[in-house]
Amino acid sequence: MASILNIATSGLLAYQKALATTGHNIANVNTEGYSRQVTSLESRTPTSDSGGFIGTGVQTSTIRRVYDNFLGEELRVNISAEKHFETFSTMSARLEDLLAQTDRGLSAQFENFFTALQDVSNNPSAIPERQVLLGEANALALQFRQIDDAMDALNAQVNDQLQGMVLEINSIAESLAQINDDIDSARASAAGQPPNDLLDQRDLLLERLSEYTGLVTTFQDDGAVNVLVGSGQILVVGNEYQTLSLRPGDFDALKIEVESEVVQGTNTTITDSITGGAMYGLLRFREEVLEPARRELGLLAVGLAETFNDQHKLGLDVSGTAGTDFFTAIPPTVANNTNNTGSATVTATVSDASALRAADYQLLWDGTNWQLTNLTTGTQSSSATGPFNVEGLNITIGGAPTTGDSFLIRPHYRAASAFTIGITEPEKIAAAAPIKSALTVSNAGNGEITNVVVTDTANVPLSQNISLQYSATAFDSDGNGTGDAPGFIVNSSAGAERIAFDPASATASNPLSLAGITGFSFQVTGVPQEGDTFTLSNNSSGSGDNRNVLLLADLQRNGTLLSGTSTYQDVFNGTVGGIGIQVRQAEASLETQSALRDQAETSLNALAGVNLDEEAANLLQFQQAYQASAQVVVAANQMFQTLLDAFR
Repeated sequence: MASILNIATSGLLAYQKALATTGHNIANVNTEGYSRQVTSLESRTPTSDSGGFIGTGVQTSTIRRVYDNFLGEELRVNISAEKHFETFSTMSARLEDLLAQTDRGLSAQFENFFTALQDVSNNPSAIPERQVLLGEANALALQFRQIDDAMDALNAQVNDQLQGMVLEINSIAESLAQINDDIDSARASAAGQPPNDLLDQRDLLLERLSEYTGLVTTFQDDGAVNVLVGSGQILVVGNEYQTLSLRPGDFDALKIEVESEVVQGTNTTITDSITGGAMYGLLRFREEVLEPARRELGLLAVGLAETFNDQHKLGLDVSGTAGTDFFTAIPPTVANNTNNTGSATVTATVSDASALRAADYQLLWDGTNWQLTNLTTGTQSSSATGPFNVEGLNITIGGAPTTGDSFLIRPHYRAASAFTIGITEPEKIAAAAPIKSALTVSNAGNGEITNVVVTDTANVPLSQNISLQYSATAFDSDGNGTGDAPGFIVNSSAGAERIAFDPASATASNPLSLAGITGFSFQVTGVPQEGDTFTLSNNSSGSGDNRNVLLLADLQRNGTLLSGTSTYQDVFNGTVGGIGIQVRQAEASLETQSALRDQAETSLNALAGVNLDEEAANLLQFQQAYQASAQVVVAANQMFQTLLDAFR
């Protein structure tokens, strides 16, 4: 009789647990990260007698959660990738919006500036047009500085978000270490039974962590999880955890680096090894979008200032004085590595603005040679002492280095923030050319000197006027000392220089230049006649002369940057277009990754999620089983009463 009661009792207890588990599932149907639980039943050990084995009832072997580690890992990987592309595309789109403004952006201001130049060329002696030009130049400079300030704000936003993410990662790591300890204690106190709700909390923490960074997880037999980040740096092992931190960059304090604690008090930089999550999205945005855009904007600022100044200084202002820098010159910057121990010094200057590239350069002393590396292309050159002349830069080195010392050369670091106008008086605009031409009134032909171009002021102003007399037989083409070809006799003196010029093939012989006077050329149009004379002389007044301002205006259309392949607008459009392509690619990747994340989440929820219909059916099933077990108790009681009645 006792065995029947024990069997009934085991059923009551087992189905009571099953009912409790089902109720627990129903209660947590909306709990984030909850995995449904099931009660696993098994028969108790039977007893034997002469008639065979007799069952002794049922017992619960375990209460387990329905969860698949593979699906969980797949979900975490997709969460990490989705957050990466979401952060990258969001930040990149902000920069694109900043640069792509059409009505009041840099492109519009470039047009306004060069339109004002055209207005000055149309009326070079008028002061109002010159004042408008200075106003548009100041507006252009302000636009450069405002864009750089906005980029600086984006960089500060990256730093702030990284700081918040590091704090959140450290908090999650601490919680994971604590929950690992709780899981171990719970297993020990429950004879190895899985603490399902703690395991759910652990997996939820891992999902939250994957939002910030890519991670590698390994699970111990006791249910604890070990977490690695970066290129294998330990974040959590058992109930111990390491922290992440931030530090200023070796060359730039505003470019913060992410560090991982290796041992107590010792950190290693892991910025370049972080993959996945919002942190990777921020770092990738900074490295692949923001910094290149700032370099390209700086290249445009330096290139515009240098090339415009070079042409402006070849002209004359209203008073006939040689032009000065129209924009303030922006020198390259050289940053010392904060870990340098030697006394070496490095300086850099721009030797050719048209050859500059949107790249930074690292100079490293390896103990024998200086290694100069273009950080964009990876191109290297070496020298024991320097100097280096590379891509429009002249880099000189002094002092004594120590092995491992390094320097970062930035030809245009934050150049846009330093872009200002160099003159304030409209009369100082050098619109005129320094040399003028004239023809003798008695000339019989229709030839004239045009397009007098000065590219170097070394021989300007001229030491004396230059006269050119045309003769059909002035030039000695065969070197026998006798003139036999058409050309000009310079200064009409015995033994004077002769320049070949044949009106029949003028395009082939133009432009013309003079021996001994470098940086100076001119063209001859029309057909001069025998004895026609022309004069080149210094321009004593810049009023009414628009020849240099026309050359300044031509800079808008000429390929003045990137070795003559790109205009100012081409460089800026390339920057905006490149960012736009990256944004579109990131948005497409985000769309794909979001779909993959939803698919992974659906797969996991289909397995681990609570289905109320299923739980309702289980509830009815376990309730009936419980009631049936209770009926066994009633039957046992009736049998016992029957036995008692037999002995009365």
